[in-house]
Amino acid sequence: MALSLGILLMGIIVIRYFSAYSERFTETTNLSNETIGGVKIHESIYNSRFITQYDKRLSKKNNHEYDYYHWKGGLETASINANKDKGSIMRLIITGTGNKTFNNPLHTAKGIKLGDTKEKVLSMYGNKYYISKEQGADIIGYIDHKQKITLEFWCINSGKVAEIRLDDSSVN
Repeated sequence: MALSLGILLMGIIVIRYFSAYSERFTETTNLSNETIGGVKIHESIYNSRFITQYDKRLSKKNNHEYDYYHWKGGLETASINANKDKGSIMRLIITGTGNKTFNNPLHTAKGIKLGDTKEKVLSMYGNKYYISKEQGADIIGYIDHKQKITLEFWCINSGKVAEIRLDDSSVN
């Protein structure tokens, strides 16, 4: 009985450990040229090209490390809010607008946009991915260990991409 309980407990610990750290064990995918709507991670929101393309902040939400902005054109960014790196983009997000889940013209460097299927994501980005679940979404994630960048496709029950995130892997 004690042995069975011990094995069960170890199994639970191992599953929880590997689930939480599955990104670490996923083979690398080269994301060095990856963009969302033509914007790269670590680009500055004060960069003249960025300002020209996304010239209007629609709203701002602060947290202790990042300023989250919604921009004209459907892009959301999280940028560093202090020190010498102020304005450096750490997260790019595409979500639907209003009540329309797939209403956003932005896309990844390989052309994946909201409403595309999991199958299309896998055909474009390959089979070196991790999977997870959060907020009711199935997440397909790719990681570039060298660049320290992750790319996640959040899919809803229909199997369609409802959100895309490109992150510096240090962002939680």
